[in-house]
Parts: sequence; structure tokens; C-alpha cells
Amino acid sequence: MSDVRPLVSVVMSCFNDESHVAASVDSIRRQSLQNWEFIIINDGSTDGTAAKLDSIASSDSRIRVIHQENTGLTKALMRGCLEARAEFIARQDADDLSLPTRLEKQLKVIQQDDAIGLVSCFADYIGPDDEFLSTVTRPIDPGEATNRLMKERLGPPAHGTVLFRKSLYEAAGGYRPEFYFGQDADLWLRMVSMKRIAYVPEVLYLFRWHPGSITGSNRNIQREFGRIGQELKEARATGKSEEPLLAEAQALTNQVLQLKADKTKPTRREANRLAMLYQVGSQLVKNRDHRARGYLWTVLRRQPWNLRAWIRLCQSLLNARREQ
Repeated sequence: MSDVRPLVSVVMSCFNDESHVAASVDSIRRQSLQNWEFIIINDGSTDGTAAKLDSIASSDSRIRVIHQENTGLTKALMRGCLEARAEFIARQDADDLSLPTRLEKQLKVIQQDDAIGLVSCFADYIGPDDEFLSTVTRPIDPGEATNRLMKERLGPPAHGTVLFRKSLYEAAGGYRPEFYFGQDADLWLRMVSMKRIAYVPEVLYLFRWHPGSITGSNRNIQREFGRIGQELKEARATGKSEEPLLAEAQALTNQVLQLKADKTKPTRREANRLAMLYQVGSQLVKNRDHRARGYLWTVLRRQPWNLRAWIRLCQSLLNARREQ
């Protein structure tokens, strides 16, 4: 490890991300800002992720891989942030990509204004094979952005888009282990009670939707974590104890862990995979992208009764006919 303190500590957690992690790491190595360290927590991967990460790290001293037993994203990120040596921490998810000027532009925004505690950016959502799905933007004015996060739950387009002050992370209490999902939204709400959020008004991050991503699974449970995060915000504002709500979050986390251990998990995993493939296909239909049909046919081969998928497939075929 170099004795020179990096400007930014990039923190990533990986679990069975063999297919995308090399490209994700390379997107940080290609940053215009080069004075960074990259802390990667291999959270108990059982595929080829560990070997791939060790191979990458052997050629770049700025990359540090920590192997551990699986603890889940929240606890892995807690460890990564604890290990961070820089004044600023940037998140990066293992299946996403940062565009080359991301760190440079986010760092410039946060260094120019002490009232800014965290910086995100616009993001493109992409499919499993890099298909463009949509662009997500946010308010440019930090005052409006902070207000809408606090009052409307309009936060960063993706967890991995954010760069924040480590001092603010620590003052806010960091990620909380009670949150198996929604750990980012809970943290952002505590951060913006002390400092503002800002956005670089450019697409600097590519967020990938694919069957294994957290975004596409356990949506009902994720909404429950979001609700608890909002109620915690209200409790802090009114001087009430957070303990009952944190206990509720922990109970929900225990429920998730029980579901993961359940022998019916493969059935649920397949249902989640097909739901994600439908969402990707549906968005590609809206974009008039013919690749939608491949995703929709995959869904229909497994779920021939899926009426929504049939409707979307028909829409895609009609679009193709009109374009001839």
C-alpha cells in the first residue's frame, strides 16, 4: 500500500459478479482522476470472482481486495468504508460502469462547496448486454435536490453513483447493519440532515439491469425497508426513539436471511429473473429496440400464461412491421 494518501477511496462489494466485475474495475482504472485507491470486498463469492479480482489487483497497487465470508452488501460496505483512507469515498457497484470523468467532476463539485456533503450524477440504465434503456436525471440546484430527497424520496439514480465525505459518513453513523436492503436511502437521509446533496448534470454512470441485480428482486421487501427509512427520518425530526423502527428493520433483515436459506429459493430466483427480463424487454419495446423480442420470448417460454409479455411482444412486432 502506498504511503501517499489518495484523494478518493472507491468502495465496492462483490458477490458472484464474475461476468461483469472486470469491466467495472476497468472503468475506475480509466478515470481521468488517477489518485485513488480501490477497496474491493469479495463477499464470499463462489464463482470465479475471487481469482479474477486477485489477477486484476496484482497489476495495480492501488487496488486492494479483501476476501471474507458472505455477510451481505451492507456489512461488506461497512468494512470497505472503514478501510478507506481518503477524505472522500466513492461507491461503485460490481456490475456497473463509471464514465472516465466521473470522479474528477464529482470531486470538483464537493471540494468547491463545504455545504455539499455528497455528490451524485445523471445515469443511463442499461440492459444485460449494454442495451440503452433510459436516462435518469435529477434537479441541478442543490437546495431543490436536497429538499426533494427529504420530502419526495427522489434520491440518486443508483447507489453506485455517489461520492461523499468520509467525515460526514462517520458523523451520520454510516451504513446500518439492520438494513439488508435500502441501506443507501437510509444513509442519504441522515447525511442530508447535515449537508446538501448535489448532482453533476451529466451522465457519468451506467447502471446495469440484469437478472442477478438487487434492483429486480425482492421488490416488496425493498419497499418495506424504504418505508422504515422514511419513518426513521420522521422519528429523528420529532425527537422520537429510533430503536423500535431499527428493531423492525432487523426483523425484516432476518426474514430476508431466512428466505435466502429456504429450499424453495431456486423457484423464487427464477421468478425474479423472469420479472427482470420482462422489465428489460418492456423498456426496449418502448425504445423501439428489436432486441426486446429476445427477452420477451425467454419469459414466454417459461411463463406462456404471462399476458403482459404477450402484449409487449405484439407491440414489438407491430413496431417492426410499421418500420418496414
